[in-house]
Amino acid sequence: VVLQNVFNLIYGPNETDFKGNKALCYDIKINFRFYHLGGNNVNFFLKKYRGTVDVSVIDEENVILYDYNPQEFIYTRIRKGMEHRNATKYPIVFQLNTHNKAVQVIIVRQNVAKEWLRRRKLTDGSNICILHSIGRCGSTLFANIISQTKLFHVLSEPYPLMRLGFTLGQNSGTTPLESPENLDLIRTVFLLLCKREDEKYFIKSPVLFTETLISLVHKALPQVKEMFLHRALTNVLPSFQKLFGPLRFFGFPRHAFNLIPMRYRKIWKKVEADSVYKKWAFLILVHMHPYYLECQAGRTMRAYSFESIVRNKEAFCRDLFSYLDINQKLLPQALSAFSIDSQEGLPLSKKILGQYPKVVLSDEERRWV
Repeated sequence: VVLQNVFNLIYGPNETDFKGNKALCYDIKINFRFYHLGGNNVNFFLKKYRGTVDVSVIDEENVILYDYNPQEFIYTRIRKGMEHRNATKYPIVFQLNTHNKAVQVIIVRQNVAKEWLRRRKLTDGSNICILHSIGRCGSTLFANIISQTKLFHVLSEPYPLMRLGFTLGQNSGTTPLESPENLDLIRTVFLLLCKREDEKYFIKSPVLFTETLISLVHKALPQVKEMFLHRALTNVLPSFQKLFGPLRFFGFPRHAFNLIPMRYRKIWKKVEADSVYKKWAFLILVHMHPYYLECQAGRTMRAYSFESIVRNKEAFCRDLFSYLDINQKLLPQALSAFSIDSQEGLPLSKKILGQYPKVVLSDEERRWV
């Protein structure tokens, strides 16, 4: 941070650069690749200011929404030649490769980006499909099935949606979730991610802390198509423990408390969860509850379970294709996704996770979940 401040003093920007419909462009001199310490964070780059560029730069294919703050939207330009929407090759591309493969940071004031959207007349989200899930339930496989059709840009766990979940959850004590400000922010973030109205987008939403989006996205973008994926908690919890490792798994619920919406924080305090598995089960149920409420309100959202997918792969694909208006002739390509490890080459791969000791829940914990 100190070195970055020195760079800013020497190279700019100055006050006039912040005026007008321009974006600020920085060349990344050092990418510290510290993504694992906290996700997307521009402080993990040493940047040299290059100058202003026209805001239309954010429409370029390799310029991707990376993060945002209350004043600005932050983009990174990734190296040319990366197939950054290839979910098979880069299963968590938007969370990781928009950081590790970045060569520039481009910063756009929020009011400038919103004006750009108004000129583009992007409106209702009819070209966007979203998969909500509870995590560790086959969502990456799901994204790969869609990716095999070559009909959609697959955005796998874009970090700006995680940030959106943080923002909505933390502010829910003072700002109603359905406030016009929140709906405007949701609409803006989704349309900046899905910036070409004539192309289709499939978004695999980040898991945990994005539960508020389940009840809000369709209010900001009325024509969006949404799906919900779930799995038996007796399998989800051990899978999360393998993924996080013992230390992070046991400490995570305490960190998560202030990031969930206020209404669930109040319930949390009343629930005497004396086991870490019970606390994790509560967090996952927080993610499922908005879906339940939407169903109670009479809204139709297509839902699938991991168990039903693996029980009858072809029937699942046929139903999914019907819902998303995908030609049934593409079934063989979709079914090919089942023959590969959707997390191959990552710490989440079956090969690596299979090396960890099996996690067994006690009888009491199994009764609780």
